[in-house]
Amino acid sequence: MTLKEKIAELPSNVKPGSGSDLREMQEDIYYYFTELDQFEVLKVIQTDETDCMISAACLTTMQDPIFKIMVAHTWQRHLAFDEHWSEFETLDEGVIFSFLTWDDEYITGEILFERAKQEVQ
Repeated sequence: MTLKEKIAELPSNVKPGSGSDLREMQEDIYYYFTELDQFEVLKVIQTDETDCMISAACLTTMQDPIFKIMVAHTWQRHLAFDEHWSEFETLDEGVIFSFLTWDDEYITGEILFERAKQEVQ
C-alpha cells in the first residue's frame, strides 16, 4: 500500500494538519533524531504538499538492521500519534522513511537518511 492510498482510506472527518501541529512535528523530528548517536539532522522543513507536509534529511553512520529498528522505534515511541503508518524505501542516495500519522488531523512526511561512513579513530 502506498502513502497516497493510505491517505485516501482515512475517515472523511480527518483533515490535513496545519499550524502548530506541523511546527511541533518539525521540532520533534529534529530533537529526537539529534538525540540519537550516529545521526545528524541536516534539515527539517514544511512543504505545501499534502502527501509530504514535512521533509527532512539526516546523515547516519548506523548500519542495518539496527538502523531500521532505531528509526522505527523513535517514530513509534516519540513522534507518531495513536494511529500511524510508515515504510522504508532504499534508493541509491539513501533510505527514505515515509510516514503518515493521524487522530482528528493527519500529518505526512518523509525523512531521507543519507548513509555516511563512520570515522575510524
